[in-house]
Amino acid sequence: MRIKFLFSICLISLVAFASATDISFVVYFAQGTATKNGKLKLKKGDTISSTESISLTDKASVMLICSNYKVIQLNKKGTYTAKNLLSQCNKDVAGYSSSYFKYVWNEFTHPHGKLENNPGEYMKNVGAVSRGCNMLQTALAVDSLHLYAGTLPIQWTSSFNQAIWAVYEVSVDGAPIQKKLLDKKEPIRIEQLTRDLLPGEYYWTVVDAEGNGCERNYLKLWSPLAYTNKLKELLGSIPVTSPAETAFAKAFVLHENHFLAEALKYYTIASRLSPKNKLYQTSLSQFYAPTT
Repeated sequence: MRIKFLFSICLISLVAFASATDISFVVYFAQGTATKNGKLKLKKGDTISSTESISLTDKASVMLICSNYKVIQLNKKGTYTAKNLLSQCNKDVAGYSSSYFKYVWNEFTHPHGKLENNPGEYMKNVGAVSRGCNMLQTALAVDSLHLYAGTLPIQWTSSFNQAIWAVYEVSVDGAPIQKKLLDKKEPIRIEQLTRDLLPGEYYWTVVDAEGNGCERNYLKLWSPLAYTNKLKELLGSIPVTSPAETAFAKAFVLHENHFLAEALKYYTIASRLSPKNKLYQTSLSQFYAPTT
């Protein structure tokens, strides 16, 4: 009896695994009358297998996430087989938004867990060098920052009795080119502290009166035109869906690439447009959470 029971469990698991691996597309956005196999009206999160088809009526459109996390869009009336659509997934090189769409893919193809509740786990570039140092701990990962304009309050704690913001031109050695005493009761206001610095690459940390501190963090201050062009490059592959979802996708990509002030702006927009969305609220709250 026990052997039969175990065999049944294994069989069910294999069937579930086979079903999961057969998924060719995940619906990211659907508008108008779009159906799967001519029957089921499509909505975000629906999955399409390689043997299924999608039908669109006039003025309908669908955005699909491929298994390699690229996005294709259908907006012409007709019936499309998943098998024929697969070739479109390999036409273009993956953009900056691929990590975001990997997150969305896994959100709808795997059981929900910690990763889906924390999209940051899918970000390829986010590190936390300074957070591993007892002399300075930050609520956000700030080992790399890109900044031009905007507000970026960094919640922090330090074991120093007197904490000093220090900026350098090199990653190690050398004297600081700027020093400012910090109020330990207030967040570090990067945009205010860098107000007198010219565009360029810098390194910063928090030191004590003797100059002791943690590993320096990278900081790039952008010129207006270069910053605008970089944002266009980063956000160019994000499709426009609902205002809140589009804002959250932009925030994700900007966060992953260390444009934290800009990410904060879009997290705020997403949270304001969809105040009941727990994910949006949680993502925004990390910018204001106290360090532990």
